[in-house]
Amino acid sequence: MDGPMPGYVTINVEAEIEPGVFVARHTYPGIESGYVLDGGFGLPIQGQPTRTLKPSNGFQVPPETPHARSKDGNKTSRIALT
Repeated sequence: MDGPMPGYVTINVEAEIEPGVFVARHTYPGIESGYVLDGGFGLPIQGQPTRTLKPSNGFQVPPETPHARSKDGNKTSRIALT
């Protein structure tokens, strides 16, 4: 399927975040969409209040927008990302 602009590519991945891990601020050139499969984490997105996500929560991060992830607790989190 064609993307929203020339050169747009969609990548699907499942990621795990171990307890106590902090994913540093970063950006992507396109939209990041995600869905929490298990566990949960904090999602600070520049210009927005930090959201605390849990299983069945979805999220989107706008292109080129700095964001991070923080993982407290004692359970690994699994997320599906597009």
